[in-house]
Amino acid sequence: MLNWIKFLGTGGGRVVVFRQLRQSGGMWLRFSGVNILIDPGPGSLIRIFENGLEPKDLNVVILSHRHLDHSSDINAVLESATESTKKPIDLLVAPKDALEGEEPVLLKYLRKGIKDIVYLDEKTDVSYKNLEIKGIIKHIHRGADTYGINITDDKSSFVYVPCGKFFDDMLSAYPANADIMVFNTTFVKPRGNVQHLSAEDVKKMVSHLKPKKAVITHFSVEMLKANPKSVAEDIQKETKVPTIAAEDNMKLIFS
Repeated sequence: MLNWIKFLGTGGGRVVVFRQLRQSGGMWLRFSGVNILIDPGPGSLIRIFENGLEPKDLNVVILSHRHLDHSSDINAVLESATESTKKPIDLLVAPKDALEGEEPVLLKYLRKGIKDIVYLDEKTDVSYKNLEIKGIIKHIHRGADTYGINITDDKSSFVYVPCGKFFDDMLSAYPANADIMVFNTTFVKPRGNVQHLSAEDVKKMVSHLKPKKAVITHFSVEMLKANPKSVAEDIQKETKVPTIAAEDNMKLIFS
């Protein structure tokens, strides 16, 4: 059984996302027969249909954090996937602040369209069919509780490193030797107090964790000007780990 990712968007940062210089629909992960939508940002529902996918096939939706470029289409997707809550999906995994508090991103009535809701944090460890979904270290990311994600079956592992400022504890918190690691790589170089990963940060993580394959995505204007493909080639050259720059609508088989 092939495992694959469809990149419904590769945009990151306000200008790229909200001017749609790159799409921003998140990722559709097909893993061990399970359909998982991760971070459905603006346009996710449209991109799903454009790529020949079917919302009603979704089993799981995951939010790494509540910022609009990662969550704004969750209601539209769930409305479609559940036929307005008549046919609930199995599982939603998201940080507590995305679902409760003063500004939740999920409309209350759509909770009826979800069989099980699990809060994402550093202790999250939920089994679904033959998959295990784990939360990883809390990121430094202003305005939203943000967590990495590790999804495994008995043969393969997928790791998602969402937005946030790099710090050394990430090197020990994230698992080594994953089949694939997807990095939200907004900048080429670190940008002081701006809490997003850069290509230099990704080099550190890839060199230390040695995934079988690395993918960079979630690009800013700066990254687009630098050419993500060239940046990925530079990461690969330095780390010796195969590294790919994601493209909108790209399908990537990882095991």
